[in-house]
Parts: sequence; C-alpha cells; structure tokens
Amino acid sequence: MPAKKIKLPVEKLLVGFMVDLELPWTKHPFLFSKFKITSKADILIIKQLGLKEVTVYPDQSDIEVAHKSQSKSAATPKPAATIAKEKWAEKNAKLENADKYRKKRNSVAKKYKEQATMVRKLTHELKTEPANAIHNATALVDVMAKDFDNQDDILTNLVNLGSGQHTMYNHCINVTILSMNIGHVRGIRDEQLRLLARGALLHDVGKVEIPGPILNKASPLNNAEKKVFEQHPVLGRRLTELVQGMPMDVLRIIEQHHEFNDGTGYPQGLKSDQITEMAKIVSVANMYDNLCNPPDIKKALTPKVALATMYSKFKDKLDNELVQTFISTLGVYPPGSVVCLNDESIGLVISVDPHDMLNPEVILYNPEIPPLQALIIDLKEHPDLKIEKVLKQTEYPKRVYEYLGIQERLGYMTSQRI
Repeated sequence: MPAKKIKLPVEKLLVGFMVDLELPWTKHPFLFSKFKITSKADILIIKQLGLKEVTVYPDQSDIEVAHKSQSKSAATPKPAATIAKEKWAEKNAKLENADKYRKKRNSVAKKYKEQATMVRKLTHELKTEPANAIHNATALVDVMAKDFDNQDDILTNLVNLGSGQHTMYNHCINVTILSMNIGHVRGIRDEQLRLLARGALLHDVGKVEIPGPILNKASPLNNAEKKVFEQHPVLGRRLTELVQGMPMDVLRIIEQHHEFNDGTGYPQGLKSDQITEMAKIVSVANMYDNLCNPPDIKKALTPKVALATMYSKFKDKLDNELVQTFISTLGVYPPGSVVCLNDESIGLVISVDPHDMLNPEVILYNPEIPPLQALIIDLKEHPDLKIEKVLKQTEYPKRVYEYLGIQERLGYMTSQRI
C-alpha cells in the first residue's frame, strides 16, 4: 500500500516531519530528496529553496518530536546559509568518496581478471609442465597474500565477468580469497596462510582430467558420470604430487575439500576428525561460491540466502564453527546483497563493519544521478534509514541491476578486518 502523504505549507513544517522536496538531486543541499527534518536549520534551508509547500508523510514522521519542537525557539546556532554550505560540502565529499571507490573497484576488477587468466594458464600447464605450473601458482599466491596483507579493506571481492559467465578459474580465485579471509579470522598467519591459499587455488585442478562432456554437462549427471566427476579431488592430488616437495597441507586440501563432517562427502567419505582444518575452511569457501555463482545464473542464491542455506541445510556436513565465523565476517547483509530501505530506496551492499552488522555501506540507486556518480552512504551515519529486506533479482527491474553494476558483481567487500 502506498505511503500516505499530504501537502503542507513550508511555514507549518516541524522537526520530526518526513518530507519529500520533489526536487532534482542537484537543486538542493540535502543527501536525499526524501528525508526526516532533524533541525530547525533544515526548515530554514527548505524555505530558502523557494518552495511554497512540501510533501509530508505523516505515518513516517516523528509526531512527538514535532510537538516538542513547536514549543522551542526558532533560533538556530548557525545561519541557514552557512549550514546549507556545509551540507553542500558534505554532499560533494560523498560524491568524491564514491568516485574513489569506483576507481578502486575498477583496479580490483582488473587485477582479478589478470589473476583468473593466470589460473587458467597454470591449470593447463599442470599436465605438460607440472613443476612450472606449481611454481606459477606459488608466485600468484604470494601476490594475493601480499595484496591481502596490504589492503585491509579488501577482504572479500567476488568479481565476475561482465557477461555473467563464471568459469572454474573465477571460482578458484574466489575460493582462495574467501579461504584467506576465514583463515585470517581463525588466526592463521604468514606461511600457513599461504599454504591455505595455495591449496584453495589448486583445489579443483583435478577437473582438467575430467572428460569435457561430464564437466560441462548442463543437466544433472547420471550415477556413472557422478562417480567419474567425484574422482577429481584424487586426480588433483596425483597431479600435484608430481611436483617434488609439495607440502602435505596443500595435498590434503586438494583431496579433502569435498569431504563432509558426517562422512557423506567424497572421495573417501572421511568424517570430521579425519579432515584437516584447512580443508574444512576451503570446503566452506567452496560451498559459498558455488551457491552464489552456479553455472546457471538463474539458480544463483543471494549472499544472505547462501549463508542461511549453509547454516541450516549443511549444518551436519560443514564445520559449524567455521560457518559461524564466515557468517560473522560477512555480516547479516553480506556484500553483494541488494536491499530495500525503509524509505523504499534500493541499494547494493558493498562493505560491512564487523562491529555494526546491521548498518553496512551501500550504493544507492537514484536515476537522477549518473551511475558513475552513484551515491555511497554508510547507514551508521543515517539512523533513520534501515534495511527492510533483501531483494531477489526478480524483485527489482533491470535498470536497477544495470545501474548498480550487478551484472559485473564487482567489489563485494568487507571493510574492516576483525
């Protein structure tokens, strides 16, 4: 049901009223055209805009605050012109920060695609030049670990190709970054973190030995095909064992990343105490990326639903403590979630503060602002704005999808290291 709204003369505006200026975004100093009046200075600024009347939403207004403000002096600590100037400065600063974010996101995307290309090359080299391939994998892991150490604000970045295609090589990069994220929170550091990353990067190398018709089959595999496919962890270990001195931690990750705590995994049906912690970490990261980025994009789950699925449906299979660690890292509204706010605006969650999971940073959809200048806000700074629900792709129009850059699924980040 549409929110009730009325028109009021600007002389009757009070602190606490939810108003909609119904002006282009460039014609007023406020961050939003629709907002709650928080001070009498706001009212003076609205009057200076030359408006005679303003749309008010009674049901969304704080009437108690409005009644209290009515009895107080109309004096404001600063001239309205000064406050308006400050608001314009704040607004422009937000635009500059958004521009910095986009440049950083583009840099991350470029590096990500370069890394995916390197994974593709080294995967194919495993058959012909295994020693060279493993050397390249180690070098790539060192680069990724260095980036991870030096960029605290980029812990998780699930970047997809613009076409929506999600290859095995994209998957390997995603699982590596996610595994490093979980491992870091679990206290894994330095060389051990690099071993975890190397195992995550190589976890699916055995798939190069799986026949293409089975590996690329769109419909469900039959029992015979399934048995062949489920050998890829063993085949991957055999490939990497060809390289002298391959650490056992890495070999176990490759062979055990599809094992489950309850013994229903493959290839050996190991149980909890037989699976290494590193393999369990990669298993969690692998499951999450498979749920968010399946071969058929129509079957993709939102990040929040993917986490909920892992916690509920795979509770006996995945390490529950690791899943909870992962959930606490990504937050209630994981980066990549498309959300609807209580003012009916739509945004894309781009970063999460582990100390305030309910108030992430979001890019807002606003057709008045060019996509390359889309506003980024931190919900912690806007107590009147709350996330009401997470949206599925079918619940918002294509123009929103394109505006927010979701077709590239770029820059799904957590902002602070726990």
